[in-house]
Amino acid sequence: MTTLDRPASAPQTGDYDFGYHVIASPTFAAGITAAATIFCSGAGTSAFLPVMSEMKNPKEYSKAVNVCMGLVTAAYLSFSLVVYKYCGKWVASPSLGSAGPTVKKIAYGIGLIGLCVSGALYVHVSAKYIFVRILRKSRHLQANTFVHWGTWFGCVASMAIISFFIASGVPIFNYLLSLAGSIAFAPLALGLPGWLWIYVSCKKSHLEDCVLTYNQDHADYWRGNLWKKTLYGLHILLILISAFMTIGGTYGVIVQIMDAYKDGSIDSAFSCADNSNSS
Repeated sequence: MTTLDRPASAPQTGDYDFGYHVIASPTFAAGITAAATIFCSGAGTSAFLPVMSEMKNPKEYSKAVNVCMGLVTAAYLSFSLVVYKYCGKWVASPSLGSAGPTVKKIAYGIGLIGLCVSGALYVHVSAKYIFVRILRKSRHLQANTFVHWGTWFGCVASMAIISFFIASGVPIFNYLLSLAGSIAFAPLALGLPGWLWIYVSCKKSHLEDCVLTYNQDHADYWRGNLWKKTLYGLHILLILISAFMTIGGTYGVIVQIMDAYKDGSIDSAFSCADNSNSS
């Protein structure tokens, strides 16, 4: 894209507004959608737990997660800043289209294998969650039976079909990323870790009353020293941010998609129209 006079998605003749802003003033829907898109870079953290269960030394899990997310975050941040620097508001979706049709075709041709593998991995992980949940108290979980394989293939097929409908129902790629950031990253990578750190369980001491019983040392941090209170408050903040991003991000994506349909930016959910230039 750096070899072109202007981004491929921008008007190719005449003057145009590049739209590069360090601090902008978008609507709530546009701003929350953009924020959720950034969060998508960590939306795959829910896939780490099945990996942990298959590690030879699960104690190395934290080290692996830190290295992985450090590389992923650095890559997303550097790539996004470079693309935005040269494309402004005319970033194609996906962004590889910003470099023009030739580079776009070459990049997609090279990346097609990786996209297929990534799709297969995510379908596998999500299917495994459901598969284990269904058969966890049954002998069929580990046995080589018809029920075992029938349930497994059913879970894989169901996840693949659901993924197809979601991807087809959200034709603009960056909106799909925002949706993943809202409903995957926010609750699973922000809210759930914060809640598990505090870990509060409810035990009924009477039929009418529900008494909260804290099962870990972190639960009484709010009564500790300043550092412990700070840690406790930050984890509460994580849970609140998670709720805000989940609700607000999902709302923002829905509003953006509805607006895109109204102004003709996208044709229909299952059409073959090229929506890669929608920003």
